[in-house]
Amino acid sequence: MELLSWLNSLQFFGVKPGLKRITTLLKRLSEPHKKLKAIHIAGTNGKGSTAHLIAGILKEHGFKVGLYTSPHLIRVNERFLINGKEIPSEKLNFYLDLIKKAAEGEKVTYFEVTTALAFLYFAEENVDFAVIECGMGGRLDATNVLLPEVSVITTIGLDHTTFLGDTLEKIAWEKAGIIKRGIPCILGKIPASPYKIIQKRASSLHSPLYSFEKDFFITLKENGLYFCFPEFRKEFYGLSLSLEGSFQRHNLAVALATLTVLEKKGFLKLKPSLLKEALPKISCPCRMHFLKKSGKTFLLDVAHNLEGIEVLKDSLKKKGFFPFLLIMGVSNADETKPYLEMLKLLLPLAKRVCLCEFNAGRKKIITIEEWKMALKENVINQDLEIFYFKNPLQALNFALSAREDRVVVTGSFYLVGEFFKHLCKEV
Repeated sequence: MELLSWLNSLQFFGVKPGLKRITTLLKRLSEPHKKLKAIHIAGTNGKGSTAHLIAGILKEHGFKVGLYTSPHLIRVNERFLINGKEIPSEKLNFYLDLIKKAAEGEKVTYFEVTTALAFLYFAEENVDFAVIECGMGGRLDATNVLLPEVSVITTIGLDHTTFLGDTLEKIAWEKAGIIKRGIPCILGKIPASPYKIIQKRASSLHSPLYSFEKDFFITLKENGLYFCFPEFRKEFYGLSLSLEGSFQRHNLAVALATLTVLEKKGFLKLKPSLLKEALPKISCPCRMHFLKKSGKTFLLDVAHNLEGIEVLKDSLKKKGFFPFLLIMGVSNADETKPYLEMLKLLLPLAKRVCLCEFNAGRKKIITIEEWKMALKENVINQDLEIFYFKNPLQALNFALSAREDRVVVTGSFYLVGEFFKHLCKEV
């Protein structure tokens, strides 16, 4: 508990982009990241699901796979998986102790410590592959000390604009910073203007660039999903995903393109039979995640920015999962989150709305007072009932006794994680 308290105390330092501190820390730890065969994944949305898909498929092919993602939903152990299993608490504490001693005299951040821990753990466990998700941006993200086998950029959208820039082009430039000289890069669906920024970076580094709907494709056919990567003569037929949401097809295409490039480099041989066995087993908690409780269906989704909410809305409409009771809470670390626009997107599908505060450590959240002020200044449907709650448990109890049988919970990892924890206790 003492070491976890130390780790949590580092949130006081907030977000501090830059590679100097993590480089110094890793040198003191004998540079474990240089021992890893890594897949490095950036993107505004979709990088977590893509990372889980890549890791799950590699595991099914017999490899030992480390997976590092953030943030966690319930406990920090979730960030460090090997073949789907969380790091044991005793090992977590062991590595935290090593890192705390190595960090003496340095003002390291929470994310820098967890990143160093992932590298240490995966290196000492001798994983075959390390699937590493960027925390924020790319160029100055602590994970960007890696020299990966392949880089991935899933999507480009407006988020963390104080740190990454207030246009898609500026954000694309930051995320393109993960591209390394000569290392292939896989792109998801990227708008034309930011695509040019990434393309220019890749070209200057002589890095092969492969793009969704330009170099590889995925379509839904009668017998399932069909993936094609013509340049490498790679095709897969009759695929089915356990992950909900049509957007997961895009993530699957990016994952399969990444694995195809790894195959081209001689690291594995993709087998259709193993791929078909792997996909139904892969889960990614709280991405279009349905849970039933007391006769109600809860949909949990960590759509924490405008692009994510747009994708969620589209998925809800396609599934016919509306009208519903909407529960939303939003964090706002850099005070640029368009939280009112996020809410407005979902209002046409909502019967009633609960706006909720939650514990996000030292991160700023949108308070009840801020919600009320924003809604007072911006006219919305006057007949819509809106309720306010100081914590997720109050909102959950309201939902369980409400007349709606569909409930959507979204807006922040921290809020959704609290619902996930409480709903899973007795699910």
